[in-house]
Amino acid sequence: MPPAPTSFSLEPVYLALACLGAWLYARAARRDRPGAGRAALFSLGLFFVAAPLNSPLETLSAQYLLLAHLAQNAILADWAPLLLLVGLTPAMRRRHLAWGGRPLRIATEPAVSLPVWLLVWYGVHLPPFYDWALRTGWGLQVEHALLFAAGLVFWWPPLEPEPRRLSAPLALAYVAIGFVASPWLAVAYIFAPDAFYAPYEDAPRLWGLSPERDQALGGILMQTEMALVFVVLMAHLFLKLLDENAAAERSGG
Repeated sequence: MPPAPTSFSLEPVYLALACLGAWLYARAARRDRPGAGRAALFSLGLFFVAAPLNSPLETLSAQYLLLAHLAQNAILADWAPLLLLVGLTPAMRRRHLAWGGRPLRIATEPAVSLPVWLLVWYGVHLPPFYDWALRTGWGLQVEHALLFAAGLVFWWPPLEPEPRRLSAPLALAYVAIGFVASPWLAVAYIFAPDAFYAPYEDAPRLWGLSPERDQALGGILMQTEMALVFVVLMAHLFLKLLDENAAAERSGG
């Protein structure tokens, strides 16, 4: 018998990572004061690293509903990395890039980070990988780690502090390409006539959701979440572009 849908799961690795992140951030904050707003966003990012895997959401994801699993993936691939990066001060991000050395610099090159993110995003949702992850259990944590790492390198370039490798127009184009290239997985979930993943077809049904309806609702959730994240970030980058153009006009005039 599977555990009750409301039972809590425990994934100590992600709890430990969140605690380690909090400790490292507190140390860095002694040197570069992040301000209350940045610190709050970073803390929320750490919460989104740990909570989806140490709560009933993990139980629902692993035992019952694809909808819950896709919610986890969206949080770990989008919300947690974005909030963590925004919570870092520009000086902290520059030091991280220096500490990471050549491997991190290569991984966060836009020509690398965008295709890697798309490869991970689509690859971990292919039925052979997804079914393997669900059946092994520990494979789910591999999947989550891949999504989180890919999210960090993907969101780094448009949020990079000065000196940036992407100008405001190129950062806007980078995010727009990601926005156009990423939604087809959600579209497939929404309109596919059959369920993709065998473990969810065999799982106990909750709330009267068939496997096909569960999958379609998961696709709608994924598409809505990604559209919100991308549109907000593109609006931010567009406003930054307008500010830079206005500043250039003033200095030229």
